[in-house]
Amino acid sequence: MQQCIREDASLALAREGNDQELATSFATIAGRTCEEPLEGTVLEACIQHDNRYLLFLTDDIPFEDSLHIHLLDEDLNRIDTVTLGAPYTTGHFRNLKCEDSSGITFEFFGDCVWEIVVLPKKRLRLAFVSGPKGVSWQKGWFHALELRARK
Repeated sequence: MQQCIREDASLALAREGNDQELATSFATIAGRTCEEPLEGTVLEACIQHDNRYLLFLTDDIPFEDSLHIHLLDEDLNRIDTVTLGAPYTTGHFRNLKCEDSSGITFEFFGDCVWEIVVLPKKRLRLAFVSGPKGVSWQKGWFHALELRARK
């Protein structure tokens, strides 16, 4: 599997955030724009993983920033989303590395390195027992992203 960082990705604000909802944005990659707004307002990185795209977006909320990782298909439709965040906790996205053909590591919050893997097909994930603290998944039982914290 081929992975590369895309430099031709950008965001356009779709909706301002408020006390009830997060701000959302439309992603544009290689001149094509997704039709569904994605949570987040700051594009931290875009990685092409074969014919899919992994977008790392933050909210730009001081002292309580979250990281939304969106997996899009080749037509820029959302496949999966995972969010790192917790009340009164902020993160700083840094040290992004494509480790090998499937794993990607980065730092955000906590005293750890986060690793995300794009799975070849969706797998069952139980929300309360399948992930580290501070991680939440898009609705549904099956997910194409696997996220873990490494010390």
